Amino acid sequence: MRTKSFRTLLLAGAVALLGTGCDSLFTVEVEAERICKSENDLSFPASPPIAGSVEQSFTIPLGDFASALPEDADVETELRLKLFDATASTDISGIERASLSVRKPGSAEYVLLGEFRRTGTGGSTNKLQLTSSGAVDVLDLAKQEELEFRFQATGSPPTQSWTADVEVCVGAKASANYFGLLF
Repeated sequence: MRTKSFRTLLLAGAVALLGTGCDSLFTVEVEAERICKSENDLSFPASPPIAGSVEQSFTIPLGDFASALPEDADVETELRLKLFDATASTDISGIERASLSVRKPGSAEYVLLGEFRRTGTGGSTNKLQLTSSGAVDVLDLAKQEELEFRFQATGSPPTQSWTADVEVCVGAKASANYFGLLF
């Protein structure tokens, strides 16, 4: 009779845990506040003499960011642009819009991370900063060793090839729920 009481107690405890939403007790979170990469003399192609656009891709290594996450669990991710700062070798004041996107792993689709829109005429400049468009969820982001980013600029970019010193920082967060693996 003692064994039956113990089983009833365990069952009641399990039901109580499940009923109160305690599956969050089995969640692991990994966060990197800032993962940065500097690229000196990053080359950009010339733009057509009339309104045009330029595009450049580069990667940022994540390292062992996701090593603590389980292999078989569903992973939710969050990626946020913290900083995009470019100092060009020439005047880039003709750039009216610019954006930074990240490619979804295993896909041709890019997701917008940040953008720039020129307001008014501020004269010549060789600096460009993008503003974050908010956190994005990129499927299986945390399980990648590196991520591919794409910079695009439209308007009247320089009509000759140019270079820029670029610094990019992103914040990454991932969480995995072990609850489904345990029960």
